[in-house]
Amino acid sequence: VIPMIDALHAGLESVAADPKKHRTVRHAAQRGIAALNKYYSLTDESHVAHFALLLHPTFKTDYMRDQEWQDDWIEEALFLLRSKWKAQYAPRNQAPCNAPPESNTEKLYDFDRYRKQKRTTTATSDTIDQLESYLSQDSFYVDDPLAYWNDKRSSGTWPELAQMALDYLTIPATSVDVERTFSYGRQTVSLYRHSLSSQSIRASIVFGNRCKEGLVNDDELVALLREKGSR
Repeated sequence: VIPMIDALHAGLESVAADPKKHRTVRHAAQRGIAALNKYYSLTDESHVAHFALLLHPTFKTDYMRDQEWQDDWIEEALFLLRSKWKAQYAPRNQAPCNAPPESNTEKLYDFDRYRKQKRTTTATSDTIDQLESYLSQDSFYVDDPLAYWNDKRSSGTWPELAQMALDYLTIPATSVDVERTFSYGRQTVSLYRHSLSSQSIRASIVFGNRCKEGLVNDDELVALLREKGSR
């Protein structure tokens, strides 16, 4: 959301400052800038846009610094991200297994102590905080962040962090799609179809959306309807 608003803002500023453009066009660009500033300020009221920016491998804090964000803004965004990560997503330490009873015989030297210490150290290093590992890496171009994080989750690399990233990156940037779905549902449940069950309404809306996206095979649909009709 934020990079898109910044890109639109830069484009409108270019139009507004271009003396070759008609005065009406430049004035319209100024109005557009005012509208963008209004909605940009709303991103400060929610952490969602900042989290999505930080969890996108292409942007992270590098984008914030490139856009000359103040240091305290960046630190606050990171603090909120870390707080949410620790409170809701970070893996919890498993309960320790019951240790076998120690022998009453005092050992002069525990030959396994060094190996136990190394094993504990290795286990700790394997569970280094996923978020900190991700943030410590340089940003790099990713065309599809959802595919990137899905791959991380399926491969077992940063699985909890991947889930957090997917939760925030899949939040709709606007309510347009949601409102469109409600409108489609209202058309489905007309004045003469109030007797439809909730299951039928849900199935009808989902099926309609899949048809629009081209996810329904026409031949398979015809075969299925014929099969049901012959019963």
